[in-house]
Amino acid sequence: MLAGPADDYFVLTRHSEVYHPRMKIGMATLAALLTVHVSAQTPKTAAAQTVHGTWTLNAEGYVLPMTLQQDGTRLTGTLRVTHGPFPLTGEFKKGRIHFAGTSDGGGIRHDDDSNEIDVMAIGRLQPDGSLAGTMVSTVGDFTWIATRSESARDLLERPD
Repeated sequence: MLAGPADDYFVLTRHSEVYHPRMKIGMATLAALLTVHVSAQTPKTAAAQTVHGTWTLNAEGYVLPMTLQQDGTRLTGTLRVTHGPFPLTGEFKKGRIHFAGTSDGGGIRHDDDSNEIDVMAIGRLQPDGSLAGTMVSTVGDFTWIATRSESARDLLERPD
């Protein structure tokens, strides 16, 4: 220890650094404050975000209400089309989403004489909170964007 005025003394550390004990407290406090400030300013990571809720999905002219329930990364939900509801299953992880579903097609017949409609979609959470991606289905391939919507919930709850 090095001598100084009565209340001011300096400590020589094992790394040959000299510091004042009050400076140590001040630096620790500053470090704690900076940590709190930075964590308060950090935006939510994709892992902390959720897609749970009601959405309006727009796919090249089609406007479709969609609801999603999220349990961890697992998704379930419903996409409502003019031919009836599509039960969906999928995943949302690290800002990426994928979901798939099959519908009885509401009586539509396809070239292979089936009436099922399959849909598979992939996409990403956008900076504005919307979802956007590509959808492949039995009736065609589409680009899509979905935005959160309260009005879509009303459409989903409408009786057939």
